[in-house]
Amino acid sequence: MKTPVLIALALMLAGPLCAKEELVTLPKRDSVQLTIYNSEDLTLVRERRTLSFKQGDNRLQFSWAQTLIDPTSVELQPVGDAAKAAIDIADTSYPAESSEMLIWTVGCKTAGSYTVEISYFTSGISWNAEYTGIVNADESMADLTAYVTINNWSGEEYENAQIRLVVGVIHLVEKIVYLATPRYPSPPPAPAPAAPSKEEEEDLRAMDDANEDPSDNGMIRPKEIQKAGLSEYFIFTVGGTETVQNQWSKRLRSFAVPAVPLKTVYMLKEKEFGYGFNKVLQFKNDEEHKLGKEPLPDGVLRLYKDQGNGRLGFMGELASKYIPKNEEVKVNVGPDAECTLAEKRLSLKKKDLTFQQGWLIGWTTVEEFELEVKNFRGRAVEVEIHRVVGGDFDFESSDTFETEDARTRKVTFSLAAGTARKIKFRVTTRQGSNIK
Repeated sequence: MKTPVLIALALMLAGPLCAKEELVTLPKRDSVQLTIYNSEDLTLVRERRTLSFKQGDNRLQFSWAQTLIDPTSVELQPVGDAAKAAIDIADTSYPAESSEMLIWTVGCKTAGSYTVEISYFTSGISWNAEYTGIVNADESMADLTAYVTINNWSGEEYENAQIRLVVGVIHLVEKIVYLATPRYPSPPPAPAPAAPSKEEEEDLRAMDDANEDPSDNGMIRPKEIQKAGLSEYFIFTVGGTETVQNQWSKRLRSFAVPAVPLKTVYMLKEKEFGYGFNKVLQFKNDEEHKLGKEPLPDGVLRLYKDQGNGRLGFMGELASKYIPKNEEVKVNVGPDAECTLAEKRLSLKKKDLTFQQGWLIGWTTVEEFELEVKNFRGRAVEVEIHRVVGGDFDFESSDTFETEDARTRKVTFSLAAGTARKIKFRVTTRQGSNIK
């Protein structure tokens, strides 16, 4: 079932137009383009229609009932030299009897058919990214496929639309849902996404214009997603056109990259993966890993292992944040019995006891620990241990620990197949009045 008619566009005192409903004369869209800003609930809509104008004044009516359009953002512009020379937008009025309608008065010097563009911002359209990686048997590479899903809850259906997805953060002033609905007697019940100011609208439209390809008219690209960088934003353009129905979601493939190199690291990193020795699969968003042409949007990355005979085993997933070019992606796939870590405390001593009036007010503890890593796999593995220590401490070890931050020491090494390695370190911690 189609959505309610978004544009009630009629020519008063002009010739008849194509009908979308039997009793409402409406021209069909020649083209429509959606630029979806995911950091805010904001979409720039640009639609073109060919209208018949009589000489003199023409009145056009635009209605946004049952939609989430920001009425303050609606603009009408002639397209092409002939239209710009022949027609002029004289004024815009808002009838008192309706809070969801405006009327343009358009002056025309020469009667005829001309193309106009109606643009506006709307809420209710969003997109999200998903990534699927099929990891080979020895975990040395993965076939990576990316998808984007378009979600439309704007109240309007967009047929044969060109879709552009914007990666980047924008900061807006007013709430678009508040502007798109009639006046409330009291504040709306829930917060809503923001709408751009006039200056922000001009900047967003200018950014959109700067990334246009005038040769394709937005409608004839093949079915692939084109990418282009612009300032701090990045625009993904879906090839061809797609029909985005109201209250529907549509999934599109963004890219597929075979044999992305993977690095397997066995890691103890409490801050990032919790306390536990986990297997982490890593790759970078760079050219060496057959990526790096553009940043990767926020999304969910899921890895599956190819177990042969068409069977896949789920390994793990990562709800990733925006991944810039050259940044590393780490997916924790959990503990692995083929490579283990055991820790034990070898000794605990207390010294430098300080008393005051019979009460212990300061002391120092000296602890010695041993970590043993065993590799049961048939190939060498990389190991990365981040050891967190609290309090006022000194850390000593004959192994090559690095200082990662004020509380963390880090050691990395390779471990050959079927071997084990022990690492020892001492932690001296000052307590109470012994603290430096």
